[in-house]
Amino acid sequence: MSINVKLQAVLFLISAILLSITGFLVWSFIKEVQPGQFVQILAGISLLVIFLSHGLLRSTRKSIKELLRGTEVIGSGNLEYKINLEYKDELGQLAASFNKMTENLQKITISRDYSDSIIRSIIGGLIVLSQDRCIRSVNAAACEMLGYNEDELTGMSFNKIFVEDTKFKVNELNSLIEKGYIINEEGVFLSKEGKSIPVLFSGSVMSKGNKIEGIVCVFLDITERKQIEARQIQLLNELKTVNQELSDFAYIVSHDLRAPLRGISSLAGWIATDYADRFDEEGKKQIQLLIGRAKRMNSLIDGILQYSRVGRIKEEKLEVDLNNLVKNVIDLISPPENIEVKIETELPTILCEATRIEQVFQNLISNAVKYMDKPEGKIKIGCCNEGEYWKFIVADNGPGIEEKYFEKVFQIFQTLKPRDEVESTGIGLSIVKKIVEMYGGKVWVESKVDCGSTFYFTLPG
Repeated sequence: MSINVKLQAVLFLISAILLSITGFLVWSFIKEVQPGQFVQILAGISLLVIFLSHGLLRSTRKSIKELLRGTEVIGSGNLEYKINLEYKDELGQLAASFNKMTENLQKITISRDYSDSIIRSIIGGLIVLSQDRCIRSVNAAACEMLGYNEDELTGMSFNKIFVEDTKFKVNELNSLIEKGYIINEEGVFLSKEGKSIPVLFSGSVMSKGNKIEGIVCVFLDITERKQIEARQIQLLNELKTVNQELSDFAYIVSHDLRAPLRGISSLAGWIATDYADRFDEEGKKQIQLLIGRAKRMNSLIDGILQYSRVGRIKEEKLEVDLNNLVKNVIDLISPPENIEVKIETELPTILCEATRIEQVFQNLISNAVKYMDKPEGKIKIGCCNEGEYWKFIVADNGPGIEEKYFEKVFQIFQTLKPRDEVESTGIGLSIVKKIVEMYGGKVWVESKVDCGSTFYFTLPG
């Protein structure tokens, strides 16, 4: 129906109402006037009615046109349009109410668009379920993850996107409804192509009073995380295998190699004692070399056994006074008179395995004594409190270490001098590193050639 037809109908209705009102007023007035005045009064009333009707119809027609125009503009989607009527009558109130309704509708639309924008921008998948667990709405990430388009997912039962043998869809959804939420539960979704997708799932119930309106679900694809976890498990199993092989090797070394080595060492000593007068100088040199090699091999076996036991054989952790422990280590090493070993600062009492920490100090101090090349050697031991950990120092004025060897010295079987010059297995500092790192600390060295070395290591406070 066109605007003109609507307008004519409204105007006809208004005219009928006006005529009815006019007739009633005239009848009431006629009863009170004299017969001679009737014609003049009737003519005046008629002119007044015509004048008022014309003005009223013009203003009413204009207001109705504005109302009809406003409804068409707003109906086309322009919610910012305002119907502007100057009058305060019923039509003006109607226009004001209409403007208020449009304003509220505009706010709702803006809020909905804002919410839709947030949903679209969520990296993870989002699904909104109805009361009967059917999918009501989804975001683009959910569609991409599952391989469906939005129309295909809308109305689908939520159970359809779960792997059939998973208990998640029953247990966790029931728990979600009972508690009102679940957070970071693992489940397995099923894509359109039948691919299993491990997900981390969270959900919250939407309710009004005691009535459940729906369920909001968010989820992340954790396929990559699961692959990393599987790889970690594989590496841990491989590490356990290697550790077991190392343990088996240490057992073999301690039992199967010691016996023949002990026989070689005993035989070489017997020959050197009983047949010394039968060897020339070269022969005596070679037999002593054999005895020395046997001793070194025995020391190497001991070192390997010690290294393999670190972290594998545990002892009770106790509060240990390191002042007493280090003094005992110094007495055990018994450095020569030309080397002074001094504890420069008060050492703390820490919770540790005494044997392991004793190994650390023993290896560091004995290395400093062994490699000392100065006529008056000085070895200083100290520590400082760094808050969360203690930093220990073992410094000497020995030959020093080139910077390129700072890392190498902590590798197993590494020595900086030929083995014929210094009796060393090359295991001591690697044991120090392994023990310190087992406690969550670190060890390093600072040094200058001919100016000595300073070894640092940290232990928890």
